[in-house]
Amino acid sequence: MSWIGSVGQSFGGILAPLILLCSHRFGYQLSFVVSLIICIASLFFSSMVKNLHWLLLTYSLPYGFANASIFILGTLVCGLYFPAGQHPKHIFVMCIISTGFPIGYHIMSAYMFSTIRENGWQSMKRRVALIELLVTCLIGPLFTTKGLLNSAQGYQYPTTPLIPGNNRKIYYSKPIIYWMLGIFSAMCAVNNFLLHLHSHLEYLLMSPARADLWFRLHGLFDALFRLSIPLLIRFYPIDIIYLFPASVFTGLIVLTLTFGLLYTSLNALAILPIILFSFTSAVVTALQYTVSNRIFEEDRTEQGYIYHVIITSLGTIVGPVVGGLFLDMTGSYKAIIPTSIFFLFVSFISFGATILLLNKKKANELEESQTASIHQHDNVAYGSSY
Repeated sequence: MSWIGSVGQSFGGILAPLILLCSHRFGYQLSFVVSLIICIASLFFSSMVKNLHWLLLTYSLPYGFANASIFILGTLVCGLYFPAGQHPKHIFVMCIISTGFPIGYHIMSAYMFSTIRENGWQSMKRRVALIELLVTCLIGPLFTTKGLLNSAQGYQYPTTPLIPGNNRKIYYSKPIIYWMLGIFSAMCAVNNFLLHLHSHLEYLLMSPARADLWFRLHGLFDALFRLSIPLLIRFYPIDIIYLFPASVFTGLIVLTLTFGLLYTSLNALAILPIILFSFTSAVVTALQYTVSNRIFEEDRTEQGYIYHVIITSLGTIVGPVVGGLFLDMTGSYKAIIPTSIFFLFVSFISFGATILLLNKKKANELEESQTASIHQHDNVAYGSSY
């Protein structure tokens, strides 16, 4: 039944442009509160159904959309209060936001599984709905842009189209296409590996308890890596864009080690590269808003982030599907890790190509600027001679 949740989450990400449109049309606060209310209603209604098709309609799609909306709106509002490239704490804030998923999973999952064992999954959903109702009452009034210092009236929502007609080529340039291919491939690799990890370990005759421990350790270190990114950048200043190919290359190495160790007598040591693989997912997901300011123009950071969300959602769906197809064709889990390695290789090449194109564009602009400056100086000197 895992697809019930994953399909809904991906569905919400694909509809990210609609979420952005609603936030600009009705405001961030109203959109946020409505999303929480949809989550609450979805949990209550789905707790009363027993058919899988009704569960998809009452839980997976509405809850997935609203849940994705909450995360997207939270990121956008924090991006307004802590602008990318302008506020010194921007990266720290974005990493804290993204850490909510792995930490929340480990805190809430234990409570949910305990409630399911004692009272059933229907009761668990109702209790979670009550928790979200409390969150709505506490956080809803605080989720506002009125505290922005650059405007006494709060954030002024854009009145121009999200993609102006005369600037459409910006969104379909080679650097953007290559970069999004890198994001898509990286998310395919990460989700293909993680979705099959538990069953892969059990296929290798590992106990379910131990497999669950390894999975949770991966999630725990995912959160720790996200929190350590600001420290890494502070002590080793580096352009954010270079962290993406670096994390993907790291993933290539550790997945290769994982594959080599799992099928030997030293398979207990495979937990180390599995933990280190969480660095790849931490970078690729935590810094998408930040890198949008680098890839897109400064006034299109929000739209760039929405592009990232859409591509991430597609990768979340496609990666596990491709891995599952190879699993069905080969009848062995040995195909899962090589599939993720291939995706990571494509991602590394795509990120590298994007960086080369952007550096070339920057060099050309600098050369044109210097040439124009020389011509202007010559014209001034020529005019002064008369």
